[in-house]
Amino acid sequence: MITAPLGPQSGLRQRAPLPFLRSLWWIALAAAVFAAAVAVGLMVKGAGAMTPELGVDVALSQERNPVLTGMSLAINTGLGPAGAVIILLLVCLFLLVIRRNLMRALAFGSVVSVGWLSSEVGKRLVERIRPPDGAVHALISERGTDSFPSGHTAFAVALVWAVVLVIGSTASRQGLLLGIGAVFVALVAFSRLYLGVHYLSDVLGSVFIASAAILAWLPIWNNLLAPRFTTPRAGAQRVSMDSDPIHPPAP
Repeated sequence: MITAPLGPQSGLRQRAPLPFLRSLWWIALAAAVFAAAVAVGLMVKGAGAMTPELGVDVALSQERNPVLTGMSLAINTGLGPAGAVIILLLVCLFLLVIRRNLMRALAFGSVVSVGWLSSEVGKRLVERIRPPDGAVHALISERGTDSFPSGHTAFAVALVWAVVLVIGSTASRQGLLLGIGAVFVALVAFSRLYLGVHYLSDVLGSVFIASAAILAWLPIWNNLLAPRFTTPRAGAQRVSMDSDPIHPPAP
């Protein structure tokens, strides 16, 4: 952590933020995207279990092999509720203990949590049943009305958002992380279809739902919470120079 004494001429080194990350109008856009995704979920739910998109799961169930099966099962466990919590805690602890940056740890944790938990809201609103076992021969047992959206995919999307916005330190690095993250999200989404536990619209819907929730969260963080960490308090002797972690820095 870079620190400097607090004096009359001192100030926090502010990064050049993208304007939309502060504008409260983006909360309205995010709400519209979220509502549209939920509406699509309700629409595909109304099509019934034997919807045409089930054909994707059926096709994948006929092309299974040990490598893809092992990868998909590993993703299922690693990004399941317990695995996701462990990943989130480990990264936050790294930022807090190793990097000694409380603000980045909180920013990372909040972005991932908001994006991931938004999928639970979507599940409760849509309540779509899982693909029928008899048709897809699911490799893991999933029951209930929580198919839309995919929680695993939503966590992957939220994780990529957090890595790019909070950990990426330059525009070029953020571009690289975004490219790697897109491949990661695609693999997670594929694994959910491959295992036979989600429809195609489930994984696509989770991308929009998680992203919309995070987009709504960013202005709240940047306008209400981040200033509490970047505004020097009376009597403070040293302050962090690494501020505004959710704002991508200028190249």
